[in-house]
Amino acid sequence: MERKKPRQLYLKLFWTYTVIVLCIVLALTIYFISVSRKHMLEANIEEMERMNQACITYIDETEGIADYIYKDLYRSKSKLEDLMQYLKLEPDAYEEYYLNRYAATSDLVYEGIINFLTEAFDAYPELEQVELISYANFQMTQCLPDQIFYPGRDGKTRLAKLQSSSYKQEGKLIYVKEIRSTDTMENVGCMIFTFKGEEEFAKIQEDSDIIQTVICSEYDQPVFQDVCVENWGTLLNQEKYYQEKSMTDQYTVYSFQSKDEAERIEIRSFLTIAGAGVVAVILGILCIGYYVRRLTTRVGSILNAMNEVTTGDLQVRLPVNNSKDELDMIACNFNDMCEKLELYIQKSYLAEIEQKNAQMQALQSQINPHFLYNTLEAIRMKAICNGDREVGKMLYSMVGLFRSQLKEADVITLGQELDYCKQYLELFMYRYPGIFQYHVECCPELLSLPIIKFVLQPIAENYFIHGIDRERQDNEVWVRAEKQGENLFLYVEDNGYGMEEQEIEKKNRELRENLSDRGEKKSIGITNVNRRIKAVYGDACGISIESGNPKGLRVTITIKVEETL
Repeated sequence: MERKKPRQLYLKLFWTYTVIVLCIVLALTIYFISVSRKHMLEANIEEMERMNQACITYIDETEGIADYIYKDLYRSKSKLEDLMQYLKLEPDAYEEYYLNRYAATSDLVYEGIINFLTEAFDAYPELEQVELISYANFQMTQCLPDQIFYPGRDGKTRLAKLQSSSYKQEGKLIYVKEIRSTDTMENVGCMIFTFKGEEEFAKIQEDSDIIQTVICSEYDQPVFQDVCVENWGTLLNQEKYYQEKSMTDQYTVYSFQSKDEAERIEIRSFLTIAGAGVVAVILGILCIGYYVRRLTTRVGSILNAMNEVTTGDLQVRLPVNNSKDELDMIACNFNDMCEKLELYIQKSYLAEIEQKNAQMQALQSQINPHFLYNTLEAIRMKAICNGDREVGKMLYSMVGLFRSQLKEADVITLGQELDYCKQYLELFMYRYPGIFQYHVECCPELLSLPIIKFVLQPIAENYFIHGIDRERQDNEVWVRAEKQGENLFLYVEDNGYGMEEQEIEKKNRELRENLSDRGEKKSIGITNVNRRIKAVYGDACGISIESGNPKGLRVTITIKVEETL
């Protein structure tokens, strides 16, 4: 079957994630544009309502000013009487009345209608003009700020225009107030207040380009309309426009805007959202590329490691990150598999080879061991017959050691291994009488544990070769066994010469790295015992050396506890 290259996985994941990111960013961009349109619509509707209310407020203000001036006139009896005479009398007769009344008062200023209107113009800049029309002769006086008065105008024509439904005066707000006699309640004339409106309405309108405002009189004649509005009457009640209508007693304010323009977002906002989307896509693609490259690199390392295993290299190991994801689990399981497979091979193949080599080395160091064993047994019996029991005991221990090498299985119990070690130590007690003792300690429950044979005797032999001080009387060796968790620890400690710290460190490094002791190829020393233990129980087990307390040497043998081997 053709293997896919990791690059194919990279491209597949990269484009899949890229399409997903594009879809997400596109959906978010559409969502934010929709939200922006909604907010823009709400803002424009609020602005339309505000503008409409601002126009109504100004109209109410001017109407209130007109009402206040009209009512203020009735609060002053002298000014009202002066106005009544002004409306009833001819100009010459009113001038005579005016002079006589002024002469009869001690005031420096005559409190008449002229003075009253001058004060009104000074107090309210919005007031553009006041017109006084007499119903007796329909003479009209036009009053302007700065005490400018134009009497003798045609009042009847003016009233006819105001009462006409087609009359309009653009940019002006006009209020007509009837003047009644306080004595007869008869209408003697009227006051026409004209206020400025165009400038104020234009100021309100300049805040928005899409909102149009039309202000109509009571006959729906526009007195103010936006220059952008044409045929505004046809826009009313159309579904494609938002509308706002407010009314006073004499005027109606219409505000409307196109729905499309009200929902349209600014080009700056659109470019901001689109730019953010583009940046998000770029960052997303960069992050995806980095992530997918890391992922495919890890997958590629797994494939390479598998290929190396197929060539027989079981030493390959995969790095494990701290992410604890599925690839880390695969790497951990792969490493465990290689380790267990290597251990299995060592147990089933290498351990057997090491054991055979040890046996061959033992056999090569002997000449006809069976013959030697039978000869020693004959000598032992002869010594007993001659009454030399001490020699018989020594030969018995010797024969026991030969028997363990020749007849016992490769795996024995801990109790048997300790017995063989005792027999070996007893031989040296006969050899060094009075200067050597040994102690063996082990819990009874540990005696049945399985262990490969011939691991303690070489350690004890090493002591007798390098550590015993024949000039001392207190030479001792302690052999102790204890179990901690899944490991069995065998300790062989003496009080002999010991070793230098540098030599201990060098020897421990050789034991950890499982190096061959090339100077003792044909002996069964500590190095061979260490190699056999690692071959059977794994690299975590083996032999380590440390200085004794207060002197001597302490050898620790670590063996993994197993029910069967």
